Amino acid sequence: MTHGAGGFSSGGGGGFSGGGFSTGGIHIHHYHHTTHSTSVSGDAECEKCCCKLVVLGINIASILLCIRKMSRYLRIALLWIYVATAVLTAGLLISINVLGTNKFQAAPTDMRKVQDHVNNVFCQSLTLNSSDPFEAYTFDQEPVVDLNRTEEFNTSYKMTIVRNNYEYWGFYLLPGSTLQFNSSNIFSIFTKIFVIQGESNLQTWLDGKGDCSGCYIYKHDLQSLDTYAMNSSEADNYFFVFFNDGLFDASSTANFFIKRTLYDVSKATSNCTFVPGKPSCRFDVSLNPEQSVVFHSSRRARHQSIDMWSSCKARAWMYVIVFALLPMLVASALSFLFWKFCKEDRTDENQDLVPYQVLDEVVSDQELNKLKS
Repeated sequence: MTHGAGGFSSGGGGGFSGGGFSTGGIHIHHYHHTTHSTSVSGDAECEKCCCKLVVLGINIASILLCIRKMSRYLRIALLWIYVATAVLTAGLLISINVLGTNKFQAAPTDMRKVQDHVNNVFCQSLTLNSSDPFEAYTFDQEPVVDLNRTEEFNTSYKMTIVRNNYEYWGFYLLPGSTLQFNSSNIFSIFTKIFVIQGESNLQTWLDGKGDCSGCYIYKHDLQSLDTYAMNSSEADNYFFVFFNDGLFDASSTANFFIKRTLYDVSKATSNCTFVPGKPSCRFDVSLNPEQSVVFHSSRRARHQSIDMWSSCKARAWMYVIVFALLPMLVASALSFLFWKFCKEDRTDENQDLVPYQVLDEVVSDQELNKLKS
């Protein structure tokens, strides 16, 4: 279960209050003029940066293809610098996305795959921990949903939402699950409910401050004793967002009744039962890309929002092969080819294929022409 809350500012009236119409007009004119100049300048800077990147790419290609004239020693040294930079950058990005502790939330009866911060190539093992009991399983193939195996979960949330604020709850549902919502007590007639599928659509709704096209699957002006029912067609997070765009606060209780479908665990290759205070669940991760780890939160959980952690132990020998041995073999082979086939010429080592000074002058002329137009 995911919970969030926030607010949207009413925006922009302060800039026009307290002054005359002509003063506001002057500020508006100045604002547009400044924005235009800034935009043109920004475009020119962007073009200038892109041009320099293109020139850099051309220069690197000319060095690697032996077009650029230089000594063999310098060409080979630059090759190793480029390879080392690429390897370090790629290794850092993969380590950030795979290694370390992944913290996430779940709800009682949740059943889902662990997908973040785990990789079958670079992870040797995966450790799961939680604030509440759960069961975990490994599958060598994509787990199958058993439509005849279900589990019910009911919960209620009390809300008081001030104007221009929102509050939401999210639930992860497997295909075939059903969810029913009803409201009780008093809601403001200006309170709206949005049902949103997927975290990307929720972010789109938040970025649009409640105004977006196609980012929600249901929208309704919420009133007391309203009901809504849905069937999930695919495994995903489903968010119920309550937004108050009225002039007064809105209070109510949101009741959720969930009937979850579960995975068929009869084909699991291993399993683990976790209880707080006992050792964490640890699974070996194979190189099989279809292997997955699934957890199932207990309905006896002590909290409605369960904190969970997963951590990946690095497969050290894979990092050595991918980020040390293979780059060294490639760089060594290219170095041999450079030494054997590239001509020795030191005359143009300090000259760029396209001098940056000339490029700066060209971009400056383009920027000047834009400002004039």
